Amino acid sequence: MARNNLIISGEGGQGIQALVKIFCKAAFESGLNISSLPSFGVEQRGTPSVAFISIDNKPIRCPQFETADYVVILQNRAIRKAEEYISPNSKVIFDSSTISEKDLPKTCVHLFGIPATQYANEKFLPKAMNLIILGYLSSIFRIEQGFLIKALDDILGKKFKDKETRNLNVEAFKFGRELVAERSGFSEAIYKSKSRSIIFSGHGKSGEISPKRCKGCAICIAKCPVAALSLSEELGIFATPIPKVDLEKCIACGNCRNFCPDGAINIYKQESK
Repeated sequence: MARNNLIISGEGGQGIQALVKIFCKAAFESGLNISSLPSFGVEQRGTPSVAFISIDNKPIRCPQFETADYVVILQNRAIRKAEEYISPNSKVIFDSSTISEKDLPKTCVHLFGIPATQYANEKFLPKAMNLIILGYLSSIFRIEQGFLIKALDDILGKKFKDKETRNLNVEAFKFGRELVAERSGFSEAIYKSKSRSIIFSGHGKSGEISPKRCKGCAICIAKCPVAALSLSEELGIFATPIPKVDLEKCIACGNCRNFCPDGAINIYKQESK
């Protein structure tokens, strides 16, 4: 394998650096030389998270590069961080369920669409999006599946709440490994991140959810005593699903507001006239 330079650019809440650690560990275990330089803002969530990777059969003397052979972009806000490294020869892999083709720079000539967020929500778990991308990348660089699954367990194993969660993530990885990228007729970007507050009312209640604050932790869902909350298909600014409310079930008890660590949700009873 000749040297390849790779950029992965996404949001801080998408597990970009965990994806990169798994990829690099598996590549190294398979006998490749690899260098990785992370870059993210003061807040790891909600700011672009980027990794610069070089991979080669030969020793890597200098990890820096001016243009990338492969660029992976997973959210609109991450485009700017990767743009200066894109040349007309770069292969640009993007999440076509969060980014429209028209949003990409004109320098992006060789496009490969993967609707990873849509697949993760419909087939696996919302946060398994990065493992679908990992699977696709592993097929490009022909890294053996066994090395990747072992690296996944080593790095993320303790974070899986149970065996079922672990198995769903492994299946998402295997699914991505077999994917054929879209080269035209790209999926609709139905999972674009929202930033404006969502205001709703009905059944004698009103409320507001702030996508700018919601991190998709789902504490509000766990604390709802009547199961009136669930994760929606809409993403907040941190590229994680925001909750939706069944106002018919909701009793406006205030648990969601009181337990939310970021003040992202509030539901209250309307005053009777």
